[in-house]
Amino acid sequence: MATLIAFACGSTSGGGGAKGTIKIGSDLPTCTAGGKSTQNGIDFAIKQKNAAGGVSGFTIQFVPFDDCRQAAYSADAGVENVTSMLGDSKFLGMIGPYNSAVAKAEIPRAAAQSFTMVSPSNTNPCLTKDLSTCSYHPQDLRGGKPNNYFRVVTTDDYQGPAMADYAYKTLNLKNVGVLDDSTVFGAGIADTFSSEFKKLGGTVTRDSYKKEQTSDWRSKLLTFKAAGAQAVYVGGTDDQNICIPRKQMKQIGWDAPYMGGDGIETPDCINQASGNEVGISATSAGADATQIPGAKSTIDAFRAAFPQPNDFGGYTMQAYDATNALMAAIGRAINDANGSMPSREQVRKEMAATKGFVGVIGTYDFDQNGDNSLKIVSIYTVQAVSDPTQSTGVCGKTASKDCFVWKTQFDFAKSSG
Repeated sequence: MATLIAFACGSTSGGGGAKGTIKIGSDLPTCTAGGKSTQNGIDFAIKQKNAAGGVSGFTIQFVPFDDCRQAAYSADAGVENVTSMLGDSKFLGMIGPYNSAVAKAEIPRAAAQSFTMVSPSNTNPCLTKDLSTCSYHPQDLRGGKPNNYFRVVTTDDYQGPAMADYAYKTLNLKNVGVLDDSTVFGAGIADTFSSEFKKLGGTVTRDSYKKEQTSDWRSKLLTFKAAGAQAVYVGGTDDQNICIPRKQMKQIGWDAPYMGGDGIETPDCINQASGNEVGISATSAGADATQIPGAKSTIDAFRAAFPQPNDFGGYTMQAYDATNALMAAIGRAINDANGSMPSREQVRKEMAATKGFVGVIGTYDFDQNGDNSLKIVSIYTVQAVSDPTQSTGVCGKTASKDCFVWKTQFDFAKSSG
């Protein structure tokens, strides 16, 4: 099934290079707008590289895999996709996955074969950090093998606190209802928000749900409201229906802020809110590319190549950077192999040694755990805009002029000295 999915998604290749072809895969939930727009960033980077001559005499072939099952991401599908990549020696690395729960399932399989994974969007800290709040240890995922997993975004132990600080200090909120979707990502980011908000002096009322058991959130919302909540914070993703409660807030007559992590900074979230989308606020685990002057030419070139309204998303440029960082590591690994096809271990080793890689978002150094040196979290709010192309580009599919607009950012690398 995984092979058929990859074939159906197609691939990007500029034809065989003088030395042959190296494959880079991706594993993303392309049934979602966020997954598809992230895949576009990978596709664009590889097309640019091949147009410029490829990597050290090799053409890079992009083979995208979809980890959606029943309109939501699936860890089992992700493992199937990685297994398919591992079965073809031309695959020297992958971009992804998109969701942290999928990464948790994939890392053991990939680590066993020194297969490099670079995620443009995973944010759960437990994938790389051995924290007391984690239910598993990152070293156990790798089975004693050297680290093979890297990410170009920061983690939820920064993302959750950023929104808590914004809510408490900027929006002057003191009481928040916190709802999570019971996933690894959702519960984790809700925990970090709640901990920071309470540390600041706020009050939290907590609840959770499971997608397959829930279609009506109004009783939970009314409980929050009765407890004095001035807003709702949600931990979860759009494919777990995390933004339908926003629609139902209007049905019960509750006009209050609705906040969350990067799992709701998507066109699908705007659509789920259906008439109550304006005022949704979300964090993203990185700097906003549209706010970086040096990124404009790359974004303009991307939008010329991918002109549809939802082609550009919250992690498109992070995916672009992740892909270019991986291709740079492959190039160094080819040098290590005296110009020949390198081994997966040579690629992994070079990726781990990445320092000072200049991308569109910033300059990346990776630590021994696979985390990068950038610790920026951006804050966005949905607003009606006159020209969606002048926004971040994350807009509703049906209400195309309701878009996430950048508000501010927190740089935790600077704040920590």
